[in-house]
Amino acid sequence: MKFDEVIIKTNTAGSEFLAGELIIKGITSFSVDDPKDFLDIIKDNSIPFDYYDESLIPEDTETVTVTVYLPQNEQGFSRREIILDVAEKMKQNADYGSVSVLFSQSDDKDWENNWKEYFHPVKIGEKFIIKPSWEDCQPEGRTVLEIDPESSFGSGRHETTKLCLELLEKEDLRGKTLLDMGCGSGILGIAACLLGVNKCVCVDIEQNAVEITKKNAKINNIDENTLAAFSGNVLEEESLLNTISAFEYDVIVSNIVADVLIAMVPLFFRLLKKGGGVILSGIISHKKDSVSAALTSGGFEITEITTENDWIGIKAKKV
Repeated sequence: MKFDEVIIKTNTAGSEFLAGELIIKGITSFSVDDPKDFLDIIKDNSIPFDYYDESLIPEDTETVTVTVYLPQNEQGFSRREIILDVAEKMKQNADYGSVSVLFSQSDDKDWENNWKEYFHPVKIGEKFIIKPSWEDCQPEGRTVLEIDPESSFGSGRHETTKLCLELLEKEDLRGKTLLDMGCGSGILGIAACLLGVNKCVCVDIEQNAVEITKKNAKINNIDENTLAAFSGNVLEEESLLNTISAFEYDVIVSNIVADVLIAMVPLFFRLLKKGGGVILSGIISHKKDSVSAALTSGGFEITEITTENDWIGIKAKKV
């Protein structure tokens, strides 16, 4: 798949402003190349290293490059206009230096092939074995979940995905309705279907993620009547909110960043049946108290908290 690249040259202050604006508008596929980050590492005596190549230090240490990757589809074209509008506003602010915009293209074919070298079957929790579609494995009594994440998050290897799956497999999901908010590769929603969910609705802000989710559902022999996937921002798009509100959910699972989870707590409460529950992750350890407080004040009772490394999983019930 080919991607359009919008490349914005600015300074550190400009890159921080731009990154914030992109995230607010739901654009998360971007990189920031700030030469000062490398200089900070060199100056940080707490980071041990014996040698660095001085040629790695660019002559221009003031210019920061922000590269935004956009799929060549309707969503990508519309986001391009948003980025250009932000860049034009930045040009009016002297604090952001000399702002320039360039365009290029990239192709993810190398990624599509190279990542396969590192993706092999892995056991998660007590019930699942996650495997890519091109490899065979011995189930050993586990449920086989085939996932090809491609360019979306959700291979099963990250701590946050593991935490969600481990909490999810403890639930009796037979005949229930589940919402996967921020579905990525679709791994959590598809896992729920394999555990007996009657209806699963998957939502992601990235159109490409929704396409990958649908492909993975097909790989796992899950039909469109069981799993439906939609693209958009439920906090901003009323039509999408109306679509997913057609169902009342027994369970909501969401593996996204803590601040977004906090913002969605009222929505989760609204969409859940009484006694329904949420399974949340994507929560770095220092954000645990903030998410817990938002849930408690939002009408939830926390029933379980799990950890792995610096990541947190939270299960809570609507009361």
